[in-house]
Amino acid sequence: MLIAVLGLAEDSAPVVIGAMLVSPLTTPLLGLAAGLVMGWPRRQLESLAILVVATLGAIGLAWLALKVIPEPTAVTIQSQELLARTAPRLIDLGIAIVAGAAGAYVLVRREAIGALPGVAIAVALVPPISTVGMTLELGRADLADDALLLYLTNLAGIVLAASLVLLIVGMRPQLAVDNRRRNRVRVGIGAAALAVCCPYPLGAVTADRLTEAVDHDDVTRIARGWAADAGLELGGTRVDGDSIHLDVSGPERPPPVGPLATRLGDALEGEVDVTVDWTKQRVLRATSG
Repeated sequence: MLIAVLGLAEDSAPVVIGAMLVSPLTTPLLGLAAGLVMGWPRRQLESLAILVVATLGAIGLAWLALKVIPEPTAVTIQSQELLARTAPRLIDLGIAIVAGAAGAYVLVRREAIGALPGVAIAVALVPPISTVGMTLELGRADLADDALLLYLTNLAGIVLAASLVLLIVGMRPQLAVDNRRRNRVRVGIGAAALAVCCPYPLGAVTADRLTEAVDHDDVTRIARGWAADAGLELGGTRVDGDSIHLDVSGPERPPPVGPLATRLGDALEGEVDVTVDWTKQRVLRATSG
């Protein structure tokens, strides 16, 4: 867990990958899948308890670790490795399902044990849950919600995919035929619930991200044209909801921002608050001799 926090804080992909390899959550997840397939209530409860305690402990540890790491907030929140865990997508559900299936196959086919490190990397449970604690400490509950959605998506996809694979490869409970059928129906219902419930929030987040990207492109295009007409250079564009911040530079003071705000509001179909930060450029000349 500490490895993941350090990797996310330092924006280091190799360190984050190292944290994936030492994930302690894969075993209880596969144990839960086996408990579901075999109809072992006690095993299911034990695995769930381990997952809940491990999840809460990981969030608390990540929160505490970031408290003592001498890292400026501005640097940490700009970490691309951290931000990547706050942007769950539909494809993440597919990755979790494939990883869960692979993990279950390794569980019953020991000759495939060499694939376990790859499964651990694909599952990627530790970085998202570490991100939850870190973003909470940074005061960004919105990012923590997205990271938690990614984590829960991975959990659900892994457990249900692993359960289906264990059924397919022949793991059967020593129960009556009716009970076996009930067990298969239970796993099937879980898979159907996953197929119905998970894509909606993931799809909503994906759609929001696409909308934000389109809005940012529109703002940049309009602002760049406005700056060029005024003899200015656009340095940066930040869009945060209905607030837009532009960094411009040039020798002359920018013109009134009102017309620009109107154009941006029309493009984004809503009222916006535009702030322009102007840096005056000075030209120095000298003649030799």
